[in-house]
Amino acid sequence: MWAGALVVAALGVGGIAVLRVGGLFRPVVPAFAGECRAIPLGGSSEDIVIDRERGIAYLSLLDRDSLRRGGAELGSVNLIDLNRVEPLPRAAFGYDPDGFRPHGLSLFAPASQPARMFVISHRANGIQTIEIAEEGAFGGFFPKETIADGAFDDANAIVATGARQFYLGSNPPGQDRWTLAKQAILGGGHSTLVHFTGKTARIEDSGLNYVGGLALSLDGSRLYVAETLARKLRVYRRDDVDRLTLDSTIELGSAPGNLNVGDDGAVWIAAYPKLLSLAAHLRDPAKRAPTQVLRFDPKDQRVTEIYTDDGAAISAGSSAAPWRDEFLIGAPLDKKVLLCKPRP
Repeated sequence: MWAGALVVAALGVGGIAVLRVGGLFRPVVPAFAGECRAIPLGGSSEDIVIDRERGIAYLSLLDRDSLRRGGAELGSVNLIDLNRVEPLPRAAFGYDPDGFRPHGLSLFAPASQPARMFVISHRANGIQTIEIAEEGAFGGFFPKETIADGAFDDANAIVATGARQFYLGSNPPGQDRWTLAKQAILGGGHSTLVHFTGKTARIEDSGLNYVGGLALSLDGSRLYVAETLARKLRVYRRDDVDRLTLDSTIELGSAPGNLNVGDDGAVWIAAYPKLLSLAAHLRDPAKRAPTQVLRFDPKDQRVTEIYTDDGAAISAGSSAAPWRDEFLIGAPLDKKVLLCKPRP
């Protein structure tokens, strides 16, 4: 949640209601029964996906702090082999697409075909594309196809459903801060849920209050959507022709960012307890913002807190990805990821 995350600056307008929604009055107490270690990066990793079969994490890597200050940096996708005792990042792509500035990403890895990586790119020339890369014989990914469509406004989150099919969270650019603040306080919104069928893009749902993350259930029957400014998780039912029906809405109490699904089917949610702190951090990285990791179990509909930090360990964590008994946390500006392991 990077380019579009600046919309939360709208919460800086005056009013007690805005301060409440922005989390000013909410205490954040660090809590985690386990240990974390930092893995340094050459940029920040706003989004993370993990190949659960092989234990390989893929990171959307870009020096977003330099970009924020007017730099002309391009990015890449890195990988971390979590099987190693000392996991270190390295390039995942054989070469990067033109003007590559990666944002959200998704891995499609069917058993009978080469794996494909889908990456939202906010290109340096202002064009927004979906870059699809395919895994080669020796494990590296190579650019395969670029898809662009007018429905991909300020794309923020993506989840692949086929070799060139995907859902996309699209957030209209250029909304003024008063409009966004009103959305945060009163609800409603202008974001859309787009499905690219492989040939055309169609809007599946609209009026969402900022789409921060997307994920599919293990069997593909459910689509999970993080509705950031509403502080909710939406659960959609998918039918045989990929049409969606809203099944339930889960109150989270924090603003959700990127989503990942673990081996047990639970949804891992990176969340922002204090939107005002997030907005301040995105303007000035020296101002730290809390990080929270939540876990939603679709079996019993329970939401549990896994990790909370006041921003000292990692600021404004935007992605949490589980693997076995560990999980990774990435952030929009911090040049590191945390690898955390709960105590037994």
